[in-house]
Formats: sequence, structure tokens, C-alpha cells
Amino acid sequence: MNPRRSKVVAVLSLMLTAGALAAAPTALANIVIGQSIAGLKLGSSEAQIIKILGQPTLKQPPDYQGNVEWNYAKPPLMGALGLTHGQLSGMWTSSKRQKTSKGIGVGSSVAQVRNAYPKAKCSTGPFGPKSLICVLKTKYQGRVVETTFPFYTRSMGAREVDIDFA
Repeated sequence: MNPRRSKVVAVLSLMLTAGALAAAPTALANIVIGQSIAGLKLGSSEAQIIKILGQPTLKQPPDYQGNVEWNYAKPPLMGALGLTHGQLSGMWTSSKRQKTSKGIGVGSSVAQVRNAYPKAKCSTGPFGPKSLICVLKTKYQGRVVETTFPFYTRSMGAREVDIDFA
């Protein structure tokens, strides 16, 4: 192969690789406290969700208020989304791949959550008297958002990470 053609092939390969990376879904996107998980931001439309994650594994029927839950049993989310009037109002992940900028995610200890987010308030959780839940309140799009880290017991790692409009 002549040197000029080798350079052209190399440049085209780089361009195709960069294009593929840019078009790839955000499978390894981080959790942004009070805003997003797996590239999905609170307030996203159904079309935006499907563009990022594809079709859900299961769509729950609407409840009496018209709220819908979409379940994703595959990466990158491994969790569920709550939609209100067609917009993302809450989400949770059980994926160990999803982490905050401070390295906190599923499996993180209570001490790690408290060290990374000292403003998080921890109290008895929803899974009985030995459970714990740490809640960090922030604002996004002018609304209060709760990022929560629930623990089955104080000695176990976080079982999931939730982000919901309060």
C-alpha cells in the first residue's frame, strides 16, 4: 500500500471510530446527583428515553393518576423509570456500572455515601428497623429533587440509587 493511501485509510478509520463512539448509547454514563442516571435526565420525553435506552423490558399500565412505570432489566439502567404525563419524573438503578462523580453507586457503604455527600440525611429505611436510607436534596429545573441511597441493613452496600422529583 502506498504511504499516501495508508494515511487516508488511517484518517478514515479514526473518523469512523469517533463517529461510532459519538453515536453509541451512554452505557457507561455516570449518575449526576439530582439530575440523571445512564444519560437520562429528569424531564426527558418518552422519545428521548427510547432513543437512549431502547424499548423497556416491561411497561406497567398507568395507575389511577396516569403515572406509568417502565422497567429495564438490562444494562445500562437495570432499574425502572417513572413517567408523569409522558415525562421522566423519577428513576432508579441497580447497576453497579452507574456511579456518581465521587464514585458512589450500588454497593457503596453508608460511610462512603456520608463521606462523599455530608449533606445527605440518613434515617431508618423502608425495609425494616435495620434498614437505612440516605437522602440528598437538591434542585433541578426549579424543583426539589431527592437522590436516595437505600440500604437493606447498615452493614450492606447501597441496593440501588434513586433520583426523583420530590
